Amino acid sequence: MAQNRDRSRDVKEERIVIAALELFGKKGFEKTSVESITRKARVAKGTFYNFFDKKEDVLLHFLDREYGKSEAEIAQKRSSQQAFLDQIELSVSSYIKHIFSDREFTKVLIKERIGNIGTGKNKNELRLMEEIFRSIERAKQQREIRLDVDSRRLTEMIFALYTMYVIYWTNGFIKTKKECVARIKEAVQYILSGVETIKT
Repeated sequence: MAQNRDRSRDVKEERIVIAALELFGKKGFEKTSVESITRKARVAKGTFYNFFDKKEDVLLHFLDREYGKSEAEIAQKRSSQQAFLDQIELSVSSYIKHIFSDREFTKVLIKERIGNIGTGKNKNELRLMEEIFRSIERAKQQREIRLDVDSRRLTEMIFALYTMYVIYWTNGFIKTKKECVARIKEAVQYILSGVETIKT
């Protein structure tokens, strides 16, 4: 009996999340109300508040879940022998695949992140930044990156590239998520190798 109750509860929560994400993508975050979410999910308003305090919590719940999937995929596929650029590609591609399902929803996420949550300050972004930081530290141990490089600064630079190219993809400047990942990897490669000509 308790198992059935738990399953019913999970189903209702998922209906709320699916309805909210669809409305966020179609109408935008600001124009989506709790009432429109509950109407679309076919649940009572009180049911919504059994799971979430406000609509922002639905978005954060989704992000927590998808970041968890990304991290599980990275842990499964990462090898200790993997080159630094391949580790960055794995991290970035996993996050883009799980978090940014389509362009319209990604626009909502970016607007909410930059406008309200604050780039580089919310816990989910920090998880990606920590993943990049750990890759940099491993690369230093394997002598792929100079030991005197500031790991935090390099993390910020790579994260900035990631953010910029995701925005380019949402605006149609880059056609596919695969191309987005390739551009990020190429830009990181330029950072690592440098672009200055050798003076004679």
